[in-house]
Amino acid sequence: MHLFLFRSLTLRLLTMLLLLGGLSACAVKTNSRGGLVYSVDTAALFGTEIGQFPLQDGGVGTLRREGKNFSVKLSGNQRVVPLNNLESARIARTENVGSRTVVVIETQRRNCDYRYTVLAIEGSDVLSWDLGNCRDRPAVLVQDDRSAMTLDFPKGSVIERFVYTQDGRMRRGDLKSVAGMNPRAKPFADESLYPAGYLESLRQYGVYPPPAAPAAKPKPGRSAKPAKPSKPAPTTGAMQTESADASVSSGGRVVPPPPQRVPGNDAPAASAAPTRTSASRTPAKLDLPDEEITSTRIDLRD
Repeated sequence: MHLFLFRSLTLRLLTMLLLLGGLSACAVKTNSRGGLVYSVDTAALFGTEIGQFPLQDGGVGTLRREGKNFSVKLSGNQRVVPLNNLESARIARTENVGSRTVVVIETQRRNCDYRYTVLAIEGSDVLSWDLGNCRDRPAVLVQDDRSAMTLDFPKGSVIERFVYTQDGRMRRGDLKSVAGMNPRAKPFADESLYPAGYLESLRQYGVYPPPAAPAAKPKPGRSAKPAKPSKPAPTTGAMQTESADASVSSGGRVVPPPPQRVPGNDAPAASAAPTRTSASRTPAKLDLPDEEITSTRIDLRD
């Protein structure tokens, strides 16, 4: 009797494990004609999990490797996005832009150290771009309102900028300069794809790029003499007498009056500069390049 119960429980456990394994090992891919192909997800059974990232819909995306094949699997709908012809890959950044989760995957390929696959995911609709110069990591920043993401690559003395916007479009353009970025810096960005000096600027100033440095103070010299108390204005008769005396003493030349000075200050009133305000920390409006980069749409919807 006990042996029968033990066998029954063992069979039930095995059945549950097989069902769970079958569900997790199910893969849905899109063929060349746009149709859905259901198959066993061998990467889930025999592959290696490299990393995971959260999705806006509450699910999880998983980057996996099985032999020489890499792929991203989206939980919930069991959709699989293949990543072809890679030697290695890692999840470098994940950001929410608009309604999509944008994932930047750093890959290494033959004769190419740094190449980036950008996936913009919304449910089972996936947009994909392939970016990079094979030499440098990009500086990746997101607008405060999460309406756009910029990916900046050094390109000689200029910056090559890619801008992903919340409408699912990617644009490209060259910029002569970007505040806080030096295209000659080595490395141009760190492993998290933040520009050089980004974390230091946040730690010291709370913003990036850092505010402009204040103007240099004048060299210390002799202390200015205290201003003499202003004399009461002379009467008309006295002014005429002084003018006549001055004309006599100057041989008939008219001497212009000295410039008026602000009380307590040796600088002329006309040259008194307004007080300098603190540096503005409001981010500049993002200018969108004109050239649009076509995406590869991986439509995994039923």
